Amino acid sequence: MTELSDRAPISVHTSQDQAVPVTAVAGEIDMSTADLVWNEVHARLAMKPDVLVLDLSGVEFIGSAGIHVLVHSQLEAEDGGTKLAVVVPEQSFASRVLRTAGVNEMLDLHADLPSAMSTR
Repeated sequence: MTELSDRAPISVHTSQDQAVPVTAVAGEIDMSTADLVWNEVHARLAMKPDVLVLDLSGVEFIGSAGIHVLVHSQLEAEDGGTKLAVVVPEQSFASRVLRTAGVNEMLDLHADLPSAMSTR
């Protein structure tokens, strides 16, 4: 886990699952950490996979900078022909924030990783 400050630890890493890249984020996505998430997602999208799974099930907080990253990730994925599947558990803080902001309508949200992995 990369710790950026005393209050905002974050972990961002990508692994392969059944030949699908899965970028897992844990911790807080705010102004001080959003660039770490963006840089990793941007790098993975540059490889032009058919599907990229962004697993936010470990995210405890997401602010406007995190929403910005998700919107721009979705737009970049669409431009590159990649399907972006985002894992956000239904009762999580992140899910409530995305619904409140209205971006849940533009994202392909999944309640769990198996559901997102079935996206093709």
